[in-house]
Amino acid sequence: MNYTLKESLASRRQALSPWIGFYFLQSLFINLALGYPFSLLYTVAFTCVLHLLWRTVPNVQKVVLGIYSLIAASYYPFGQAYGAPNFNTLLAMHSTNMEESTEILTIFPWYSYVVGLFIFALGVIAVRRKTEGKKPWRNLDSLCLLFSVVTFFVQPVQNLAWGGVFKLKDTGYPAVRFVKDVVVNNAEVLDEQARMAQFAEMKDTWHVTAVKPKYHYYVVVIGESARRDALGAFGGHWNNTPFASAVNGTLFTDYIAASGSTQKSLGLTLNRVVDNKPQFQDNVVTLANRAGFQTWWFSNQGQIGEYDTAIASIAKRADEAHFLKSGDFEADKNTQDEELLKMTAQVFASERSQPQLIVLHLMGSHPQACDRTKGKYAEFVQSKETSCYLYTMTQTDDLLGKLYSQLRNTGNSFSLVYFSDHGLAFKERGKEVQYLAHDDKFQQNFQVPFMVLSSDDKKHRIIKARRSANDFLGFFSQWTGISAKEIVLGYPFISEKKAGPTYITNFHLQKVDFNHLGTDLFDTKPRR
Repeated sequence: MNYTLKESLASRRQALSPWIGFYFLQSLFINLALGYPFSLLYTVAFTCVLHLLWRTVPNVQKVVLGIYSLIAASYYPFGQAYGAPNFNTLLAMHSTNMEESTEILTIFPWYSYVVGLFIFALGVIAVRRKTEGKKPWRNLDSLCLLFSVVTFFVQPVQNLAWGGVFKLKDTGYPAVRFVKDVVVNNAEVLDEQARMAQFAEMKDTWHVTAVKPKYHYYVVVIGESARRDALGAFGGHWNNTPFASAVNGTLFTDYIAASGSTQKSLGLTLNRVVDNKPQFQDNVVTLANRAGFQTWWFSNQGQIGEYDTAIASIAKRADEAHFLKSGDFEADKNTQDEELLKMTAQVFASERSQPQLIVLHLMGSHPQACDRTKGKYAEFVQSKETSCYLYTMTQTDDLLGKLYSQLRNTGNSFSLVYFSDHGLAFKERGKEVQYLAHDDKFQQNFQVPFMVLSSDDKKHRIIKARRSANDFLGFFSQWTGISAKEIVLGYPFISEKKAGPTYITNFHLQKVDFNHLGTDLFDTKPRR
């Protein structure tokens, strides 16, 4: 047999090597695990890279595969629920306490962890592959090199062609994108935290021009993760909010949250915003302080540090701020929102001459919902977690009813506002393990309840005009009677007047027209 034939047979054996298929399988799972859409192009290209590394520097290939297999195995459950790393996921890592972290780990379906273990097992097999002697360069190797290099430049060239900038770091390889997304977004988060720390030392810059409060008590209740279509009072399918459905007051059925996660959404809602950046020193609390109000902040959400989250930085500006959870590693008890009513009762027990601003920040419907309800639900819908989620709305409704009674019993005038920071999207839809998690692709991620209940309300009123959380400061000014040079809202918030286009800020910190988002409808039928 001549040399050419031997070389041809050797090349064919190499091309048919089961390890090529094995590396393709690894590339496929790593791609999916890191949260990016499936791409055959980049899966094949990464397979070529792994093959070339094995042919030239096998020990380096083992290190690369070992690291990426471990990362992919660990990230797979998160990637399926939240997608690739972005500002929101990195912010959550910095601002989530131990209790919330544990809850997140328990909400993912069991088979996500099985897939993660499978990815890890593939990595172990690859790392244990025995190295072979150096072999001559083949045509297949040249083809792999050419294909992987050309693929590396596809996305940067496309960006340039579409009017962008040519940057090698913008390559579409999931392995490279993951590192870039983590580094870039983590830098954004650290910059945001540095800004918060800087603003924490600064005095507010409000220029109050008038203070004409109509009521003595102003109460803001900030809900958590409540989709509007899950509340009966706001058009939901279930009669799960008897208090809100009947109380005299104003309910908004088209209120849109500013963003899809707590920290970013409330940062844009409660602070003055310049160039889409919250000015943390100028917020509802410092505005009320400047106007002579006495301010209180009561929270059932964790406080990791004094100013290390957007919400803590606002809360600490109040005259009195109390957190049911400190946010350290010992703060893993599942405290109930109703405990906040003990704090409000103490405020109402004493007569106070100043107008009062009281803010309550709930855990509300935060995943895992069954932890909020202790496994209780009123009606089974799709899955246990979905059923518990619906029941959390009843729990919040009950809390609002009790708070409303507390306010009426004071004998003073009052007005109470309730809204949620953002909604959620369904994951594993239609399955026994269906659950809800943060997202930014659907309208339902931003459609949340908003209502105003005042001591002089005479009827139950529905407002269908669209309102945006980006205008909350304008509402707050009109509601409390506190006017400031920095706040201008060109329409009466509590009215049916149109307010113009509505934009949300997605997890990549991009402003997006709300009307361009997709839909994630609530399936009202029980699972069969």
